[in-house]
Amino acid sequence: MNAPIQPEESGAPRRSRNGGTLLSFFNLRPGEVGPVLLAGAMFFCILCGYFFIRPVRDAFGVERGMSNLYSLFVATMVVSLALNPVFSWLVGRFDRRVFLPVAYGSIVLMLLGLAAWRASAGDQAASVWSGRIFFVWLSVINLFMTGLFWSLMADCFGPEESRRVFPTIAVGGTLGALFGSAGAWAVSGYPFELFGKEFFNLEIKLTAPQMMLMAAGFVGVAGAASVIMSRIRPYRDPGNSGRVRRSALHEAMDGMRLAIRSRYLMFIASYIALLAVLATFLYFTQNELVLAAEKSESGRVGAFASIDFWTQLATLLVQLFVTARLMRWLGVGWTLALLPALVLAGYGLLAMGEINAWSAATMLGAITIIQAVFRAGKYAVLRPARETLFTVLSRDETYKAKSLIDTFVYRAGDTAGAGVSAGLSALALGTMTALSLTVAPIAIVMAGLALSLGAERARRSGDER
Repeated sequence: MNAPIQPEESGAPRRSRNGGTLLSFFNLRPGEVGPVLLAGAMFFCILCGYFFIRPVRDAFGVERGMSNLYSLFVATMVVSLALNPVFSWLVGRFDRRVFLPVAYGSIVLMLLGLAAWRASAGDQAASVWSGRIFFVWLSVINLFMTGLFWSLMADCFGPEESRRVFPTIAVGGTLGALFGSAGAWAVSGYPFELFGKEFFNLEIKLTAPQMMLMAAGFVGVAGAASVIMSRIRPYRDPGNSGRVRRSALHEAMDGMRLAIRSRYLMFIASYIALLAVLATFLYFTQNELVLAAEKSESGRVGAFASIDFWTQLATLLVQLFVTARLMRWLGVGWTLALLPALVLAGYGLLAMGEINAWSAATMLGAITIIQAVFRAGKYAVLRPARETLFTVLSRDETYKAKSLIDTFVYRAGDTAGAGVSAGLSALALGTMTALSLTVAPIAIVMAGLALSLGAERARRSGDER
């Protein structure tokens, strides 16, 4: 006779089927849900705040025309390189449980000060300078905000945990960027349109200082979340506080010495530098077309926000449905070669539009699609493909080479691209046809580097591709 089935004790912990499915889907374990949700919400607030005011920054960058943009790029590079060792020293010197709330609180105060300055600027000179300072400040501070966040995550989650939970946390950032750019689009009063066709217009309008105040609120919430996170997760490396680490400058110099001796690292650095040049070309082209299509500050803010929105949406879709399959189908080399080919095709489309005298609205629609495809490919496809190039190097080589590439190489490519764009404009060669002819050899060289890197990585790892 079968024994009767005993009912579960009322006090026994239960794990619902749906709860178990969710944990399995996101690769989480019991006890991690709360911290991961908090971390995702914190990253959401950071990127939401940034992307909410990024269109404001871009609009400020061209308020005195395209000639001002190159000097702002140079200023951003100089300030970034000057502050990087200071930032590294501060992060290494102070306990991040204390340093992060102070840092995010300082960012909130600076945002409030910049908003007040912009709102009270009585003459044109003060208004222009407030815009210039804001452009450089936001470009630099964004790097530090994101770096601080991931530093905290590295302290709160161990190596095994990080491999599982970081992708889920990153989704919070992607959603924050999407929500922030959509919000900026909505409050700019810019109509929902593409290729000159309007779908709807929310007719809500906030000024740039008001948008800065809202962004300060998001950053403030992120700072509060960092305090809670430090309390609910044990600090993994308490002995790290008070120890001064080698600065990013020293690590980058070591990386430079390694790159000089390694053709593989030199090829990686060259590819990334040329990628930065192409990204800057597209950024200058985008700004020029926005400036031609939109005459008001709010119109430019809305146009830049719409480009950011479509970019973030494309990035999310590519991350979900394309990234993993693409590298499996094409291999690393051909995946890396795909992006410069897309940029070349995009400039070919713009050149065709220029020859056929497309309207400003149509050209703006074209650059919106091109930027969305390029930036989605850059963040969702190229970044993971790039990371695989470092898997065949030692940990020391990887860390030092990344310091070189992230600190100096990309910024140098940025500045070079801005200089070439400004030079072409000064010589009256800033047409889409001329830019297409300039992009073509860069894209060809990048494709060659990509295929060489893919082959060398396969040789070192023993993979088929």
